[in-house]
Formats: sequence, structure tokens, C-alpha cells
Amino acid sequence: MRQFELRLGVMALALLSTGCLAEPQGFGGFLQNLFRPVANIFSPIRSVFGGGVDKIFPDDCGRDDKNKGKLCFGEPNFCRERTSLGGIENFNGHNYLFSWRANSDSVRNAKWDWFNARNYCRKRCMDLVSFETRAEYEWVKERLGGVQFIWTSGRKCNFDGCNKPELQPTIVNGWFWSANQVKIAPTNSNNPNSDWSPTGGAGQPQPDNREQIQQGGEEEACLAVLNNFYGDGIKWHDVSCNHEKPIVCEDEPGHLNFVLGKK
Repeated sequence: MRQFELRLGVMALALLSTGCLAEPQGFGGFLQNLFRPVANIFSPIRSVFGGGVDKIFPDDCGRDDKNKGKLCFGEPNFCRERTSLGGIENFNGHNYLFSWRANSDSVRNAKWDWFNARNYCRKRCMDLVSFETRAEYEWVKERLGGVQFIWTSGRKCNFDGCNKPELQPTIVNGWFWSANQVKIAPTNSNNPNSDWSPTGGAGQPQPDNREQIQQGGEEEACLAVLNNFYGDGIKWHDVSCNHEKPIVCEDEPGHLNFVLGKK
């Protein structure tokens, strides 16, 4: 039995390092759930070795050989120490890290692309902020101050598994919070928890995928909150994921329970 567990542990390490457990398939996270028991066997060994190197832009995980996004896993030491970083506030039992208020100058002045932003948060058992309630969103808005924009975990489904009829067209029906796989209401609805801007760089209601359609650039597949950038107040905008912005990280209970062995 011990040899079998060790073999499973080695397999889990290989999957973790290659990112096979990182990108959920569609909204279900099938592979992530399938291999969760195997990863749990290996997690005590990961805990013994503690955290890795604390980098603003993680390069020990998060990218494959083709520079495609993969997700980092929580590092036990970073997860335990996340509340001592500065810039931490609590709302409804969740810790939120506002990067521009951190103790460290390097963090306070940093801007991340969307994938690096998620990985910086995830190493701390957090993820980019998701807005499931209006109260949470209003609370975060009050803390933006002079910050021009922030990343959220909002993402348009534009990868394998996104061709489902109920997600079409994806610019309307394909948005979700990647931190917890919760679907965002259709962009043409009047859902009170959504706050898409009525305008953008082209004067069109958001999301408009302007950078790809009008400028021949990257697809605008990530959701950012912009602070009156187009004279529209604090609103949601679709933005290309390679843009760099300050971040708000939010505790993710699943990450905490998995890495720190909480029940």
C-alpha cells in the first residue's frame, strides 16, 4: 500500500508541475476534481518542504514552454503569512489584499498581467477578487481611491469546452468568475450584481472586444474594474489579459482548506 501511495504521490507531483490540474475543463473543473484525492495524498509532503521562492511575478509555476497560462498552487508558508503583508482588510470573514497598500514597495508599486496576478494571489491561498454580491462590490469600490484600475477573476470562456450552446455568444453568456467557477449573468441583462460600463474606448457598451475587433490585437477576455477611466465612474470593462494592473486578492476557502489541511 505504501508503494502504491508513493507512486500516486509522484504522479500528482508531475501533474501539479505541468499544470494538468490547474486549468478546469469548462466550468466543471473535471480534471481538478478527478485528481484531488491524489493531490491530497501528496500535500503533506509539500507542507514539509514549506513554500517556494516568494516572487512578485512567479516563474517557478504559472507558464508552460509556450508561455501559456497555467495556475500555481498555494504555498503553505505564504498562505499562513498572507495576513501580515499589509494592505489586508476583512469583509464577511474573508481577507482581501489590496496590492497598492502592501508593506513592501515592490508589491505596492507592482502591476501584473491577469495570469501572473492570479498566481501571485493563489500562492497565498487567495485568488483575484470575485463579486458575487452587490455589497461586496460596493465595499471594494470604496477602497479604490486614486487607483485607475484593478484586475478581477472575471474571465470570458474562450478555451476548450466553451462551445456549449448555452454559452453562445460568449461575449454575452460566457463570462464567469474563474476563482470559483461561478457564472456571471449575461452581459445584456439587468442583473444588480453586474456593473458593465455603458462606454469604453470606442464609445460602445461593455464588453465590446474593441482591442481585437478594431485594433487587430488580443482578445479582450478578462474583466477589469476601471476607475472613471472613460468618464463613466467605477465600472466593469473587458480588457486583454496581457495588460498590467494592480490587484485585489481575496481568500479562496478551497485553496486554504486544501493547502493548510483545514476541514
